[in-house]
Amino acid sequence: GVILLPITIMGMFLGGFLIKKFKLHITEMAKFACITFIVAYLLNLLYFTCSCEVLQVAGLTAPYSGLKHLSFPKNNFMASCNADCGCKLDQWDPVCGDNGITYMTACFAGCKSSTGTGKNMVFHNCSCVEGQGHGLGNSSAVLGQCQRESCTKAFPYFLALQTACAFILALGGTPTYMIMFRSVSPDLKSFAVGIETLCGRILGGLPAPIYFGALIDETCLKWGTKNCGGSGSCRVYDTKAFRNVYLGLIAGLRAGCCLLYIVISVLIMKRFK
Repeated sequence: GVILLPITIMGMFLGGFLIKKFKLHITEMAKFACITFIVAYLLNLLYFTCSCEVLQVAGLTAPYSGLKHLSFPKNNFMASCNADCGCKLDQWDPVCGDNGITYMTACFAGCKSSTGTGKNMVFHNCSCVEGQGHGLGNSSAVLGQCQRESCTKAFPYFLALQTACAFILALGGTPTYMIMFRSVSPDLKSFAVGIETLCGRILGGLPAPIYFGALIDETCLKWGTKNCGGSGSCRVYDTKAFRNVYLGLIAGLRAGCCLLYIVISVLIMKRFK
């Protein structure tokens, strides 16, 4: 928000400045808005290159042996190393082991003791953790999920790409509104703005959270549980499936928008040439 908001404002002002500076005709504004949207759409496709590995959770996305790329039966949270611990499957208080794997709780990591309090708590004698230089059962774990290096490295590139897309979209935002004002008769301008806002709410604002949310929920690997027994928030997502579903839906919707931009540009050029 701190980065994108000033960039968006700058793009909108620059778009208006270009209209005034070069005294763009409505046909030129239509071309300008169409080109900026298509360029932003093509840049948007580069989001698919920003990858982030799935969180390695023992028994869910990684085996208890610590070998991250070994095939194993998923959703098998119990293992021989924690079979006698009496762990509860509905609890989620993750710890990060020395082996770089996240465990649902310290109990699932097979930890026998702990030192420290709060965020600084460290668990010891974890029978399911096999760290570097330690034998099985002699490793420790700390509170919180393990960090994913690929996510940290990819974030600056993702942010730079998002900034570029936001700026280009904002650049064509002002010409788009000016097209609407100049293509209708003066007595219908306020009505046109109302119709445009209404269509945006009906087609985008209201249904989008429903179908986006439904698709995102399909990529959840582990759901939390409420105290009353109902389903809570998602604890772990399949990040690759999340990326493909989320960005794929956006790409599909914007492809339709690109087609509509081209159609309206052709119509405007025919009418106002």
